Order: sequence, then structure tokens, then C-alpha cells
Amino acid sequence: MAMLLDAFGGKLVEKLTNVIEEKAIMVLGVKDELQRLRRRMERIARVLKDAERRRIRDETVKLWVDELKDLMYDAEDIIDLCMIQGTGLLQDDHHSQLPESSTTASTRVRCYNFPLFSCVCSVPFRYEIADKIKSLNDRLTEISEDKIKFKFMTSSKSNDANAMNEASYRQSSSLLEPDVVGWDIKDATKRLVELLVSPHEQKCCLFAIVGMGGIGKTTLAQQIYNNPKIKDAFVLCSWICVSKSFTSRTDLLKEIIRKTGGGYGESTTIDELQNILCDVLHGKSLFLVLDDIWDDNIWNDLIKNLIGGTTTKCRVLVTTRDRNTSVKMGAIHIHNVNKLPLDSGWELLCKIVFTNNDKRDMQRMKDIGMKIVEKCDGLPIAIKAIASVLVTKGQNRREWENVLNSDAWTITGLPEELQGALYLSYEALPLALKHCFLYCALYPRGRELKLEDLVCQWIAEDYIEAKGNASMEDVAKSYYMELICRSFLQPDPVYVDMSICTIHDLLRALAEFFVGGESFSGDPQEAQITKSKKLRHLTVTGNRESVSISHFDCLRSLRLWTPPSLNTQVIGNFKHLRLLLLNGDKIENIPDSIGDLVHLRLLDLERTCILNLPDSLGNLINLQFLLLNDCKSLHILPNSITNLHNLRWLRVSEAPLKYVPKGIGKLGHLHHVEGLIISDSIGDDGEEGCNLEELQMLEKLNYLSIRNLEKSSSKSASVLSNKTHLRELQLCCSANYTDGDIQQQETDKIVQVFDNLCPPPGLEDLLIQDFFGGQYPKWMSSSTSINTVLRELIYLQLINCSNCPHLPQLGQLPQLKYLKIVGATAVVSIGPEFLGNYNGEPTEIAFPKLESLIFMNMSNWEEWSLISGEEEDNEPASRKPLMFFPRLKSISIIECRKLKALPSGLNRVNIAQMFIRKAHSLSRVSHLPFLKELIVADCPMMECVEKLESLQSLMVVDHRVDNTIFPQCFLLCLIFYLERNNISVPQSLISYLEEINTSLLQWLISFLQQREENPHDDLFQLKLKCSAQALKGCLKGRPHWTLIQQVPRFIGFAGHERMYMKYTREPYYYETNITDED
Repeated sequence: MAMLLDAFGGKLVEKLTNVIEEKAIMVLGVKDELQRLRRRMERIARVLKDAERRRIRDETVKLWVDELKDLMYDAEDIIDLCMIQGTGLLQDDHHSQLPESSTTASTRVRCYNFPLFSCVCSVPFRYEIADKIKSLNDRLTEISEDKIKFKFMTSSKSNDANAMNEASYRQSSSLLEPDVVGWDIKDATKRLVELLVSPHEQKCCLFAIVGMGGIGKTTLAQQIYNNPKIKDAFVLCSWICVSKSFTSRTDLLKEIIRKTGGGYGESTTIDELQNILCDVLHGKSLFLVLDDIWDDNIWNDLIKNLIGGTTTKCRVLVTTRDRNTSVKMGAIHIHNVNKLPLDSGWELLCKIVFTNNDKRDMQRMKDIGMKIVEKCDGLPIAIKAIASVLVTKGQNRREWENVLNSDAWTITGLPEELQGALYLSYEALPLALKHCFLYCALYPRGRELKLEDLVCQWIAEDYIEAKGNASMEDVAKSYYMELICRSFLQPDPVYVDMSICTIHDLLRALAEFFVGGESFSGDPQEAQITKSKKLRHLTVTGNRESVSISHFDCLRSLRLWTPPSLNTQVIGNFKHLRLLLLNGDKIENIPDSIGDLVHLRLLDLERTCILNLPDSLGNLINLQFLLLNDCKSLHILPNSITNLHNLRWLRVSEAPLKYVPKGIGKLGHLHHVEGLIISDSIGDDGEEGCNLEELQMLEKLNYLSIRNLEKSSSKSASVLSNKTHLRELQLCCSANYTDGDIQQQETDKIVQVFDNLCPPPGLEDLLIQDFFGGQYPKWMSSSTSINTVLRELIYLQLINCSNCPHLPQLGQLPQLKYLKIVGATAVVSIGPEFLGNYNGEPTEIAFPKLESLIFMNMSNWEEWSLISGEEEDNEPASRKPLMFFPRLKSISIIECRKLKALPSGLNRVNIAQMFIRKAHSLSRVSHLPFLKELIVADCPMMECVEKLESLQSLMVVDHRVDNTIFPQCFLLCLIFYLERNNISVPQSLISYLEEINTSLLQWLISFLQQREENPHDDLFQLKLKCSAQALKGCLKGRPHWTLIQQVPRFIGFAGHERMYMKYTREPYYYETNITDED
């Protein structure tokens, strides 16, 4: 990203201050020159804030700033090299005093192959590096003399007026408040929805929403897309964000196929994808939103004829900044979005700033606030941006007046659409947040931003400092959330934890402006033509089969996310790289020269086809992140990774490693270890793998995932108890280990291993997978031990613990919100003991905070009870009944084929959602007065669904034709055989075949009849997936129509969803593509 001059200047001074007293610097003899460099940087740093602002409008200042940036980049590299070489010299001196037998190649820091420097032990090297620092000082002297003519304003040291106060961080809701204000958008939504659902002589009609960037086009389109009338009128609804990101037409077709419920497999050509899309859309009605269209050819040449020719009815809604684009696309109606009126702008600002909805504060600040809103010129994005600034000022009139009178409103030199509120809100960001925000511009348009990726990359770029007891990862996450709170990032509402974000086009444009010529995203061939030699950050995208990268000598980060192959031999030429991300199966090897990239902080090779990593990897002693997840061909890691003493993250999940080299325990900075392979034995190649004892030394771990625990020795002492920072833990045995016969000795051993893996009390997320012991570890054996060890636990998953006949007593975990139990095949019964007790006595509340409960693939589970002896009605009046699941929102029961009944007492629970699939013995779902959504799929013994007074949505999946024990094809062949051999066909067989073809499920018929007798509100919706004959029986005039027509909203599918019927009672709507020939 673009260097923020004032921020980087202060950080460089801080680095120089810290390293000057290091022994590594003293041994090189460059302390005096570095002190000169620090003093000059301290003086020049005081004018950098003014220089950063003035460079926007003054080209001469910009040239001066660019020259200073080059020097600062060089200075940072010199500091790195001094520390590396000085440390190497110290270690060489230390080893030279040891007997030769005690010094091995693996324990020494060797002389590295730096092209600019000779061996660290030589005197000429010291002169060489000293000369380079002296040269920096001379350059800085000239730059400092030039600054006099600019008459910059000076600021005090570390004067970040907008520095964040951790106490001011706001809690963010996982449910985003809709930014809808005023009657204009509500009226526009109503009018456009009516136009879209009304009959029209054209089968395929296109409508357009037009307006300038940030004016609210997407917000209006979202209101329309989520309107119930739209959902009722179309079988398929799909939202595609086009923007400028879809340079590839095949990618756009793939996205449309995916969003309409199809799959494209290995298809890559336009013809193949168009044929697939035709099949997906055939005979169905479609509502398609194309958001942020820039190129009319995307519609006219690629999808118009295809969609129009295959759908029964199609309405397309596009948003675009250019009215001419909508005209060329043939829009039959164009809606222009107007700027927000002043009152609506004030309302929007109040929704963001006055979260407590205090009317008195609103009235007190209204006069100033209205003037600020007026300066935003009716643009919602500008009002949101300025509101994020005002939130940090509190309800302080003087602070608001400072915002109103800021000269940032009138800054010149920016593109017109970025001036005013957007720039002011950016200017008001603390320096740390500015760095993190500008970094997002390095991502290609349309690519989602993932929290975990940003955390790693921000730390690697040195934007993050640990604060107090908070780790750098914690601080980075707080910055991410703060950018969301300030409206600079937009969370994807699909992810309730806000771990995925996007960035608004105008805010992206603002970031790209400040990043300037230092970064490029696209085809590197274009970058070589359009960018200068000072390119610092390159992101490779495009459709080429292969790309070549050269002549970018100053690169500090290189990303390749898309399929092109790359001659990786060139990587060693980029000596200044700090971040290297190469992803995709076209990357097959990493050269030895990667060891020359001594500045590298992050190496991401995930999803590549590399076979091995060179030993030279151990030279990267500044490396903090080594990310190797999903490297399907990687079997061995080099022993030299144990030299990476600054490593914070090691990810090797889904890589078929034989072992992780012994010595990993020396990497004391490890914070996140994912997919660690445990091996106490020596491998075929004679190398020894990492064992559990090595974890004892890794006290800073926050995340730990261990695999192959069956290979560990049972003698391992407790290795997790000292991990006070550990928050996420995954303990896994090999998935296929239990395929063969397991001896009792092995099951006893694995129990002992897990007994010794008792986690520290602060753990929040625990996964135990493929554990084959006959009982859970001791620390899960009773309510008391569980509540002591796991008292902070929020997420718990027990996956394929197939030999444990009883579940742990989990009910007293005070913080548990999510519980998933899969593959507990030894469990036959779950009783009241599951609810737990405290000190041997039942408590009043079980599972006090649990929100989601999932049981899956429990093939022998037959009984579930919550109340001892099922004596709920006979409890003494003086005894307060046990309360369980007071916050439970959803229950899922999947592939539990022997479960006979839901537990008595579940009627007390305020469950909103229930999902039941392939519960083959379950016969009844009833007396759940709070249930709002029910899904029943393939439950052949279900007989009764009733007493669900609050139910608003019922989905029924009936695959009897496809998945019955005697499939239909077999039955037909059997009848044919009997008839051919003159054997009478049993009438029961014929009746059964007719029933599974033509009838709705009897319990569903009874349920609908009960609703008919006791009419409910109009919110209820029935969704049905069944056989073609059964769905035909629901058509108008057919046997089940009298029941269906009483349902407020109905949609049915058959034949792999190729056939459908849709019906709405009020207002009346009926649509189907089923004909008599079907």
C-alpha cells in the first residue's frame, strides 16, 4: 500500500531508537551513523503530516515526498540487514568459542547469499554497510535542506489527534441496521416492485436504477430484492454484483449459475457454461439483479438472449451510474435516484450517531448537524462517512463545530467525487486505521476481504503493535471492527461474525487515490507499460495461461491469486519482498533462491501443488507467517523451518505431511499452529518428528490444531496447562485409523493421551475429532470438572467420537452457545444426565446460553429424555421445575435413523427453528408452541405434525421415489418379472407403488386440514419437494388443490427442481410449468 509518510516516519524513528543499542549493531560498528540517521529523521518527521496533506494539491511537494519515501524504504531494509548480519556475527563468535562437536550446521546462523554484501565475518562487509548508511544520511541531508523552501507546518512528536482510545470501541451487532430513511426510497420501492410483478407483453423485461456513486442505488435495489412480493412472484431470485471485477465473462456466467442453484463442474468455456445456465433456468421464472453495471455488452452479448429464451418470465433490474448504459441495454423503465433531502439526511446521520435514540441530544445538536449534513450534498455514503467521524466526538458541540469548519471540506487536488465528507472522514481516521484501510485497495475489485487474511497481512506489513495484554492479532481484529463501525468496510450479512467484508466503490477509489503509483492490480504486462520502476505492490489477475514478472526491483509485496502459471525462478530477484502470496494449482515449485528474501514476513503458498520446500527456507529469519493449508502434494517440511524464530503462524491443514520436524518447540513466538502432525517415532527417512512435549515451550499459543494424536506416546505430561492465551483448540486422530480392528491397549492409550491434553480455563472453542477412546477424557468426565476447565467455552464440536457410549454432562457450561455432536455411533440413549449437575445436585438452569444444537449421524441413538422418569406432571408443587435451553434458537437432527421421539419437556423451550432429516423412526413433531420454522426431510415414519401454533414456514422434502428401501425402478422390474412368469402381483405392492408416486404424505395432509379448520395469519409458507405425480396432485383442479389454496404462500418442486408450481393466496398468484405431458 502507499506509505503514510507521517506514520511511517514515526515508526522508522522508533525502530532506529530500538536497534541502536542492540549488540548486533554495536558489533557491526555502525552505531554512530545510525544515530545520525535517527536524529535527522526525528527533525524531519515533525513536518510530515503537513507534507502528506499538501502533496495532494502541490506537484512539487509530491515529488519531494516521493523522494523521501524512497529513502525511508531503503532505511527500513538497511535496519533489517544490520540486525540479520550483526546477529549472525554474534552467533558465529559464540560458536567459535565452543568445541567443534557442539556446533552443528542446524544450530548456526550461516553467512547468507546477499548479492550486495560479502561474508558477514569479513571487514569489508562492515565498511560496505556503513557506507550505505552514510549514503542514506547524505541523501537525507539534501532532502532536509529542500524542505525549507516549502515552509511546512511543524507538529509535536507523535501527534495523532485521532488516536484511538480502546475504551471507546463500540460493540457491533451481528445484524446490520438497515440504512433506510425517508419516504422517497419507500415510495420508489413500492412503485418499482409493482412494475416488476405486473404482467407485460414481453417475457423478458429490463428495468434500471440510475444515479451517481454513493447515492443509494444498491440500497434501493436491496429493498426491492427482499420485498415479499418479489419472492412470491418468481421461482428463482438471484443477485449478481458485477462492478468492474468481472473482466472474465466465464466468471460471470459461473456466478450466475451458482447463484441460481446450479453447478458448473469442470466447465470453462462460454458455450459450455451457457448450456448449463439454459438447463438451470429452463421453464422457470427469474428475477435477476445486476448491480453496478459498467458495460452494456455483458447483457446484450452474453446473457440477454439466453435468459429470454429459456425462462417462462424474466425481470432484470440493473443499477448503473451511466444512463446511456441502461438505454443501450434496452431498459423499459429507468428510475433516477435523487439525492437525500436535508431532513432525511439528518435522520440517517442520527441513526448512526445517536445509538441510544436520545431525542434531547438530537435536538441539542441539530443546528450544527444539519449544516454538516448540508455539506454532504445529499449523498448517503458521504453522510455515513461523516457520521462515523462524529461518533468518535461524542455529543460535544465544540468538536462538531471543528468538524463543520475543517478545511478538509475544501481540499483541492482530489477527484470531485472524493472531496468533502469522504476525504474528511478519511482524514479523521487514526494513523493506524489509515494504514489498514489503504491496504484494502491492494485487493482486486470484487474480491472479498477476509478478517483472518487481513490480520496476518497487516501484522506482516508492520501496521500493528501489541497493546498491554492484547496480542497483535487481537489489536488487528479490533482495527477491523473499528473500520466496520466507521463504515469504511461493509460486512457481508451472510456471515454473522462479520468475518467477510467488502468495500464501497467510492471508498475504494479514495484508497486507490492515496495508494497512487505504488501498487498495481491486473495483468503485469500492463503494469510494465503504465507504472514506474518504483512499483511496490503487485497483485496479478487476468485470464492469461501464464504470466511473467520482471523489472519490478522495488516490490515489497507480490500476490498471485488467479489460475495463471508463473516461472517461480524469478522470485529470488525480488530482494525487498515482505509479503509473497502464490495460490492456485499452477504453482508447482519454489526455488532455492527464496532463501535470499531475508526481508520476507509472510509466505502464503496455500492451494498450490508444490511437492517440497527448499532447505533455504530456514534463512528467512524474519518470517512471521508460513501458510501451507491445502497443499495436496506436500509431504515433507524442511528441517530448517526450526530456524524461523520469529514465526507467529504455521498453517499446514489438509496437507498430507508425514511429520512436522522435531524442534518446533524452539519457535517461542508461535501464536497460531494449524494442522500440527504429531509423531513420536522416527520416520522412514530417519528423521524424527515433533512430539507433544515440544508444545510445552510454546506458551504464547492462541490457536492450536493437532492431528494424528494416536501416534503420540501416552507418557506425555500435561502440555496445555500453561497456555494461558489459548482460545481455540482442535484435537484430532486420523480419520481412517478406526477402519480396522482396534485393540483395547490402543483405546486405553488414546484416553491417556487426551487426559494429558487438559486445556487451560480460558478456552473458547474446542473440537475433538475421530477420538476412538471408550470414554471422554477425565476433564470432561463430570459436570464439576467440565465447568472448571471449560467454563469460558462458547463453541464445542464432538465429531466421530464413535466408541463413547455416553455424552459428557455439558449442561452446566455457562457460556456455551454452539454444540455440534456428529458420529457418536455408540450412543443409544441421551438422558437427563446430559443436562449436568453442579457438585452432584441438579441445578435450576441447564444450557443457559446455548443457541444452536446439532445432532448428526448418530446411527444407534434411540431415546432422548430431558426429565428423569418422564415425570414432569408429577413434580411437587414446592419444587421449581428445571429450566433448560432458555436461549435455544435452533435444533438440527440429521441422519439419526433410530431416534423414536423428541423429548417431553421440549415444549417449554422457545425454539424458533427445527431441522429434521433422515430420522427414519421419528413419528411425531408436536406441542412446540414457539416453533416458527420446521424442515422435515425424508422421514418415512412421520405420522403426526401438530400443535405448532407459531409456525410460519414448513418445508417438506419427500424422496420416497428416489430413496425408498425398494427403489421405484426395482419395484417396476419386480412387477415385470412376476407378470412375465404368470405370477400374480400382490395388490399391496401395486398400492404402495401408486402411493409413493401420487400421494402427498398423510401427515402433511392432516396438518393442512387442521390449518383449514383453524385459520392462521397470512405469514405461513409451505415449500414442498416431492415426486412429479405428487406435485401434479397439487395443481389447480387436482385432488389436493382444495388444501393448497388455503395456504397463504406455496411453492413446490419436482424432478430435480425442473418442475415447479407457485401459488400466493393474497394477492392471488398462480404459476406452474407442469403440463399434462410431463
